[in-house]
Amino acid sequence: MITCTLTHAPSKDLPGRTDVSDLSRRTRAVLDREIDFVPNPEFVADPTCEAAAADLLRRARRQPRTLPAGLPSHLARLCAAPLLTADDERQAFRAMNYLKFRANALRVRLNPDDPDEAALAQVEHLLASAALLRDQILQANMRLVVSVVKKFVTPQYSFDELLSDGICSLMQAVDKFDFDRGYRFSTYAYRAISRNAYREVMNRQRQQRRYVTGSDEVLHGTLDQRVGSGLDERTWERLRGNLLEMLGRLDRREQFIIAGRYALGAHRRPRTFQELADRLGVSKERARQLEQRAVSRLRQMAADTAREAAPTVG
Repeated sequence: MITCTLTHAPSKDLPGRTDVSDLSRRTRAVLDREIDFVPNPEFVADPTCEAAAADLLRRARRQPRTLPAGLPSHLARLCAAPLLTADDERQAFRAMNYLKFRANALRVRLNPDDPDEAALAQVEHLLASAALLRDQILQANMRLVVSVVKKFVTPQYSFDELLSDGICSLMQAVDKFDFDRGYRFSTYAYRAISRNAYREVMNRQRQQRRYVTGSDEVLHGTLDQRVGSGLDERTWERLRGNLLEMLGRLDRREQFIIAGRYALGAHRRPRTFQELADRLGVSKERARQLEQRAVSRLRQMAADTAREAAPTVG
């Protein structure tokens, strides 16, 4: 039986006896938490796993950071962590997954109705240590994310949007990577980030095509009421192109809200602010503010377009 060495001494860290209700709350939080890890036979048979994990954590805290040259300051800070060697990388993944494995195995002792303070502190510490190693792996691979997403930047999809999606892809890749497969994590992560970036760009293009279709229906209905059927094809194509270009200049949340509120594209009926807020994970009032901002931006774009198209006198 392996005895975990990465433990806290609860009596030293706590100023007094911990409230039982707080212990029960913390215990329920741990029991409700899904602990994902990649299993490995070494976790049961190899007693060096815990010592390696502790050593990696100590070294991670002492690692110097150097800002890379040639990047904007915010990106340089993001990419300041040093790259991991092949051996350190394997050990980091091994230790991270081992700590989650141990936490998952130990939490069967937890009972929110009769909380065990020492066992709870042990599980929480294992999970916190695993999170520190996970952060180390993420930080060491940020340069990879930057290098990949640069290749997918388009006028409709900014670098910042792609970077955010790329970091999410990296996080998922860290959680799913099997360190015992014999290849570097960068190979696995490169494919995952590239695949997801490509998918996002394709989704954006499909969404824009839906906007065109939905916008056609809205514009036709509006123009039929005002000018009948006398609109020539050239003018219609210009209007449609202007609308598509303006929609494409909104950010993703604004596009989603405009499409939902005005039943464009895949939306077959206008959506309420509450429905849109639920989809975006924001408050109803925030959804209303985003809609107002998007409409204001569209009006400003339309006014700018009208000024540019106006004939000059003189």
